[in-house]
Amino acid sequence: MQLFRDCLNKLAAGNKNGYLLSIIVGSGLFLAVVTGILLMGGKVLNGVRVGGVEVGGLRTQVASQKLAEHFDPLLTKKVVLSYNNRSFSVVLNALGIHPDYQRSAVNAYRIGRRGDLWNRIRERFRVYRHGADLPLSFNHNEQALDSFYRILEASFAVEPVRTVVYVDAAGKVSYTQSKDGKAIDRARLTRMLEEALVRPEVNFIEIPVNVVKPWLSEADVERWGLNTVLGMYSTRFNPTLTDRVHNLKVASNAINNVILYPGQNFSFNTWVGPRLSETGYKEAPLVVEGELVPGIGGGVCQVTSTLYNAVLLANMKVVTRYNHSIPITYVPMGRDATVVYGGLDFIFENNLKTPVLLVAMVEASTLRVAVLGKKQGWKEVFLETEVLEKYPYQTKEEYDPSLGEEERVKVQDGRDGFKVALYRTVTYEGGRLDRQLVNTSVYPSRAEKYKTGKHPGKKEKSSGIR
Repeated sequence: MQLFRDCLNKLAAGNKNGYLLSIIVGSGLFLAVVTGILLMGGKVLNGVRVGGVEVGGLRTQVASQKLAEHFDPLLTKKVVLSYNNRSFSVVLNALGIHPDYQRSAVNAYRIGRRGDLWNRIRERFRVYRHGADLPLSFNHNEQALDSFYRILEASFAVEPVRTVVYVDAAGKVSYTQSKDGKAIDRARLTRMLEEALVRPEVNFIEIPVNVVKPWLSEADVERWGLNTVLGMYSTRFNPTLTDRVHNLKVASNAINNVILYPGQNFSFNTWVGPRLSETGYKEAPLVVEGELVPGIGGGVCQVTSTLYNAVLLANMKVVTRYNHSIPITYVPMGRDATVVYGGLDFIFENNLKTPVLLVAMVEASTLRVAVLGKKQGWKEVFLETEVLEKYPYQTKEEYDPSLGEEERVKVQDGRDGFKVALYRTVTYEGGRLDRQLVNTSVYPSRAEKYKTGKHPGKKEKSSGIR
């Protein structure tokens, strides 16, 4: 309403009898627009075009048919695509380029029928004076178009090559050279193919190609300080256990050169995935309820434990960690971390202000994991363990009638249990020390078991504690 009044005021501004003139002209315009609304009911406004084709004064179904009659013959048009001095011709409809005539007609019909009355009047007045040319709508065959783009990419696209970071046993960091890649700009090429349909003079398209940056380059390594070791830890293994070594390599490769951004959590199970034969793992001994038993993926926990120690030495924040049910040989008690896919996980957080990079590798008889990044306020990290309690194992006997009365056969070795605390001491710039309890691990004892031929009814079974 205000716009209408403003229009009348402008008409009246330069005329002595402006008020009367404005009333007459304004009323005439209003009546003309209202009359147009009544007369054009169910039809596209005059002056509306779609893709340059006049559809004004037509009902939507007729407008749709007119668009089809105009554009369908053009779908068989050949267009030359070219890139880097290589050219070939294509037919638009064979690529999956499909106009949506019905939607185009409906969009044309909506012109002058959107919003409140005054918005409709303004829009109709603009169409009356200047016309309106809407873009042709499309509903492409996405499967056909995707297949075409895949063929193009096989010919023209180049995969980017990322920088790979390596850390040797002495902690020296080196990295490979990255390379930019190339990828077809699918969205832009689709728009160009659509334009070739609407504009008959367009019969040549230079294929648009984007430069694809690798997700890690030498510049990233330098900028983020990923050439500095924050924490590194190595464990040893028996190289003759080939299936177990194979599992170590598979799991290590899964976490090698993984970047964590500030505040991001790293989940071991997420990155490594399920330990199955289908995912490349083999059968090797693993710990289940205090016993070493054969299982797919045996040895993966050595990767987790090695990573755990590197993370602690890098002053990272540990979110979730579980110890084994028995002490293991490759790290001290309290410094192991066990995982079970779908159950127990090892999770830590990058609590720094810059990204960190994990490097993991298997060489000869050594597994090495390092965390790289920028030190922020601290100088060194020390780890120490303390045995809080010892749980001596018990000796148990079980009667076996197949044995002689004086016979006694050991069937299970005993193992002492322990409660162990792990502390981390961080030395900060300026000399301040911060000693924190990292975890408390409990390793239950296991009884030493014997079978004996001495009947318990004749003499009480021995159950002394060692």
